[in-house]
Amino acid sequence: MFKYLAIISAVLLVSSCEWNPPTWDDAEAFVAFAGAGSQAAEQGGMVGIPVMAVTTGSAATSVTFDFDTENSSAVEGTNFTLVNASKTLDISGGGYDTIWIQPIDNDFFTGNLALVITLVSNSAGYNWGAQKSFTLTILDNEHPLGDWIGTYSVAAVDYWSYFGPEAWTVTTAPDDADVNNLIVTGIGSGFSEFTSITGVVDLEAKTITFSPGSEIGTHGNYGGPLAIFLGDEAGNLYEEPIVGEIMDDGSIAVDLLGIKFVGGINEGLTWGVYQTTWTKTAKKAARVTPRAGEIIKLQH
Repeated sequence: MFKYLAIISAVLLVSSCEWNPPTWDDAEAFVAFAGAGSQAAEQGGMVGIPVMAVTTGSAATSVTFDFDTENSSAVEGTNFTLVNASKTLDISGGGYDTIWIQPIDNDFFTGNLALVITLVSNSAGYNWGAQKSFTLTILDNEHPLGDWIGTYSVAAVDYWSYFGPEAWTVTTAPDDADVNNLIVTGIGSGFSEFTSITGVVDLEAKTITFSPGSEIGTHGNYGGPLAIFLGDEAGNLYEEPIVGEIMDDGSIAVDLLGIKFVGGINEGLTWGVYQTTWTKTAKKAARVTPRAGEIIKLQH
């Protein structure tokens, strides 16, 4: 009996409530870029940058845009071309249109360039969304250290020969703060995470130099951070720079590369002193580069 009364009460309660579905007020409609920015390779193809109109209406809205030359380092006609016939987009209600940019691949180093695009007007008088401007970063592919930027297969031979030869995968990337530096990630094996370090390149002397005490990551089995130092064949380590060679074919050689625990229960323990030969396996892809000290967690 009580069960049936409960069911009847629930039905009456539902039927006595009016459901008011949410409605969209076009006074809240807006026009905006779909994101704040993106990157494109200088040598890549066209880049599409969508602009959307968020509204329930079906009438087309004309949206104008322009390049913010004051805040852009990329120059139209020199570093990129606008593929669109004009700087006006026609967007149907609730739809989008696209700005098409073609980066220009030149033969000289300029560094990465920024193109800032700003929305200027829309014929429907809609509000502007949070993203009224968009920054396209054009990545330069003529870096002076380009021959040594990429992914390396590293053969590492420990002078102690306790663990035998090791194979490392090391990546090098440009340093946005200094064109003479490489950001190096992946020195060592068996690590649970790597820490990026800086290598200072001297093109005239054909050397790459690492600072002693630079932390390179945490070992997966033994814990604690490890750092690099100058070593000798007897396994002694010194607070002196580690200097390697860079070759014209893109390869690198770093000898007497010592690795030691600088924290944790194994602090002070020398992991090894290595003769390393770096052979490039891939050129650098267009991507956001790590910075020195950035920790790269490995996926299992």
